[in-house]
Amino acid sequence: MNSKFTEALYVLIILIFVTISCWYFGFVAINPIDNFTNYNSGYLLLKGNIPFKDYWVTTGPLLDFLQFLIFKINGLNWGSYVLHALILNSLFTILLYFIFRKFNLEQKYNFIYSLSTGLIFYSQIGNPFVDHHSSLFSILSILFLILGINSKNSLFWFLVPIFLVLGFLSKQTPTSYLAIIIIFFTFYNLIFFKNYKNISFAIFSSILIICFLLTLFYHLDITVESFLNQYIFFASSVGEIRLDVEGFLKPFSFSRYFLKFKLIHISYILLLIYLIKNITSDKLFFKSKEFIIISLLICTAYALIFHQLLTLNTKFVYFYIPILCGFTHVILKNSNFSKKFIFANFLVLTVSFFYYFSSYILTQKFQYFCNNNLKNNVTTVKTKIIDNKFNFLWKSCLEKNPYKEIDNLKKTFEFLKKNSKDNYLLITDYQFLNVKLGKKNIKQINKWYHPGVSYPLKSSKYHGYYLKFLKDKIKSNKIKKIIFVYPSYFGSENEIYFKEIFSNCISKEQKHLDGLINTFNIEKCFE
Repeated sequence: MNSKFTEALYVLIILIFVTISCWYFGFVAINPIDNFTNYNSGYLLLKGNIPFKDYWVTTGPLLDFLQFLIFKINGLNWGSYVLHALILNSLFTILLYFIFRKFNLEQKYNFIYSLSTGLIFYSQIGNPFVDHHSSLFSILSILFLILGINSKNSLFWFLVPIFLVLGFLSKQTPTSYLAIIIIFFTFYNLIFFKNYKNISFAIFSSILIICFLLTLFYHLDITVESFLNQYIFFASSVGEIRLDVEGFLKPFSFSRYFLKFKLIHISYILLLIYLIKNITSDKLFFKSKEFIIISLLICTAYALIFHQLLTLNTKFVYFYIPILCGFTHVILKNSNFSKKFIFANFLVLTVSFFYYFSSYILTQKFQYFCNNNLKNNVTTVKTKIIDNKFNFLWKSCLEKNPYKEIDNLKKTFEFLKKNSKDNYLLITDYQFLNVKLGKKNIKQINKWYHPGVSYPLKSSKYHGYYLKFLKDKIKSNKIKKIIFVYPSYFGSENEIYFKEIFSNCISKEQKHLDGLINTFNIEKCFE
C-alpha cells in the first residue's frame, strides 16, 4: 500500500474517532461551575465586553477570544462550544502525529500513540477548559523545543515562545512550570551546542509576541496595570495561598506524588533506565541531544503532576502517558535495547489507556468536589434546557435529582425572563442563563464567581483594587439590583460578600421560588 495513502488514511481515522469522542462527551455530565464559564465569557465578547477592561479575569482570556470567534462563525449554541474543544483536540492530535513522524516512527505506531492521546485528552470534559488548553499549548512548546534541539531547524525554536504565551493566556499553570524547564534546557543546549542562531529566533519570536500583545491591549483599551493586577499578581497570590495551605513539601509526599500517579511514573521508567545506563557508561552523555530530550520529557511529567496536585480537578494529566510512550519507542528503536522493552512499553500504554478511559472518560469523573460520576447517578435525563438545538444527557452536581434541577432551572428562566428592565448583576453557577436569556440588562463584572479565586476576598492585598473595579463597573453599567440564583457551590459565600460590600445601602431584599432566587437593590449606593 502506498505510504502517502496509508498516512492519509491514518490521519482520517484519527480525526474521525477523536471528533466522535469529543463531540459525544461534550453533551454529557454538565458541571456548572466550570462547564459554563467560557461559554458565557465568549458570549460577553459578542456583546462587546472586553476581558480585564469590562470584567475581572483570572484565567483563560484566550479561551474567551477563541470562543467568541467560533460563536461568530458557527452561531451562538452549545454545539459551537463543543466544537471549540473538538478543534483544539483534533489539531493537537494531528500535530502530535506529524511530530512523531519527524522522528521516523513507523506509521502504525505513530497512529496508535497519537490516537490514544486524542481519545483521552479532551474527551474527559468535552468542552473548553483552561487547564486542558494550557497543557495543550505548553506541551506543544516542549515538543517544538525537542524538535528544535534534534533538527536544528530555526522554525521550531521560533514557535516555542509563541505556544508558551498561548498556554499562559489559557491558564498561568502548568505553563509557568514548563517555561522554567524550557528556559533551563535552552541555556543547557546553548552551553554545549552553541546554537546562537536558533536561540536568536526564539528571542525574536518572544519580542514579536510581546509587541503583538501590547498592540492588542492598546487597540482594545486594556491597561497593562489591569492585566498585571488581575492575571499576574492576584492570580499568583491564589497559588501562594494553596501552597501555604498544602505546605510546599506536602505535594511531594510519596503517596501523593508517586502512588496517585504511578502509571505516569511507570511510563517513563524505560527512559530513566536508558538515561542511567548511558550516564554510567559514557561520561560525555551529559552533553548529548538525547540527554536533553529525555530530561525534558521526564521533567515535564514532574511539572504536570505538580500542577495536578495543586488544582482541585481530578486527574487529567494522564494524556501525557501516550506521548511519553511514543518517545520511549523512538529512543528504544534507535538503541540496542531488546524488542521485549518495546513490548513492555506497549503494555504500559495499553493498561494506562484502558484504565483511564474506563475510570475517567466513560464516567465523566472530573471534579473532586463535584463527584461528577455517571455511575453514581441512574436518573440521568435528557434535556434541551441549555440549547434548543441539542439534547443533553444531564448530570450536574448541584442537585442529586436531575429532574428536580431541570424543573428548577425552567422556573428560574421564566422568572428572569419576566424580570424588570433595570440593569442587574446576575450571580450564578448556571451561567448559560445569561446566554439563553440574551437580555441587555444582565451585566457581568466577573468571569465567574468563586470567592478568593475568581475575585479577591477582604483579606487579600488586592481587594482594594478589585473593590474599585467592582464599584466603577456597577456605576458605569447603572446596575440597580443583584440577583443570586441557587443552588450554587459558593452561593452563600458570594451573597455574604456582596451584602457586606453594600451593607449601608441595600434595600428591597426578596426571596423567590422557595429560595431559588434572592434579590436586593443597590441603586441607593450611587445616588
